[in-house]
Order: sequence, then structure tokens, then C-alpha cells
Amino acid sequence: MNDARDIIDQTVLVKLISCEGIEFTGIEGDGPFFCKVTAVDEAGIWVENKKFTTVELRDSRGKSVPEKKRKPQKHTVHILLLWRNIQTIIMFEEKDLEKLEVDKDAIEQTGRIGFIK
Repeated sequence: MNDARDIIDQTVLVKLISCEGIEFTGIEGDGPFFCKVTAVDEAGIWVENKKFTTVELRDSRGKSVPEKKRKPQKHTVHILLLWRNIQTIIMFEEKDLEKLEVDKDAIEQTGRIGFIK
């Protein structure tokens, strides 16, 4: 690895210093958690979350949608993790993380998320 841009399009393991203020993105803790990097810039790294969920609260006429009729919708979004909030990034040499034996159940049980490819 010669440059931070080498992690673009790679799935990496990230540990944050703090996730304060970004909990709404689906990141519930400081990690570590797996994520796919889609871009790198001077502000930080952009990571993909294919499970970002929204709920329509108002219809097209502006009327409130009753709670029983609200349907969650999943979206693919890109989240900016600022350099100042990142403690560590681990990049694996293996391009195919399927080869790694990561206990996904253990990650989910601890409340960490892994929005992986």
C-alpha cells in the first residue's frame, strides 16, 4: 500500500475514536466493523451501507402516514467517516474476504455492524 486511495473498492476493518453524532447512519458503536470503501478524500473515507433504512412519515399530499401503514425502505448510501474520527483502518491482502474466518455472529451480538459488500 502506497497511498490511502489503495483502499478504494476494498472491504476494510475500521475502528473509530468516537461515533458520536453519526449513530443515525447505522454505525452504532466505535467498532471495529467491516465496511466497503467507495472513495477517499481530504476529509476522510466514504463507506457504503446497503441497509440504510428510512420510513415515510408524510405522504405526497403532506398528510401524516399512520404508524401502522409506515413501511421501512432500504437504500444504498455512502457515509463519510472523517479522518479525525478514525483511529485505525485495517486492509487485508486477501481481495476476497470470504476466505477470512470472521465470526459474524460474534460481531452482531456485540452490537457492531458489518455492512459488507
